[in-house]
Amino acid sequence: MSKVQLGIRETSTQYDPEDVRIGLTLQALMYREEITEEGFLIRRKVTHNEMAQALVVNGKRGVHRTYVSQLCQGAKHLNNDMLYAIARYLNVNPKAIKQPDQELAFAA
Repeated sequence: MSKVQLGIRETSTQYDPEDVRIGLTLQALMYREEITEEGFLIRRKVTHNEMAQALVVNGKRGVHRTYVSQLCQGAKHLNNDMLYAIARYLNVNPKAIKQPDQELAFAA
């Protein structure tokens, strides 16, 4: 009897460790500081949907929310165009995403 079952596709959940590390770094950097109407400074997490709608990549505005989610999980590779778009949106140096300083990137 064959080990292959019809209708079931085997998928690998093994992600590239570098992509996973970058995803964790993105999650740590996805915060915004805002001033409330009362004048208080608050720090809140940016949602994947919010980031996806705001990104400008190759002159086009917006990417799909699931793509941002997959980047944060380490399931997708972060290419340079997306790296620079995310860095612009988060107002950080691209090196902070690709080669983070451990103390700064993960101090959330």
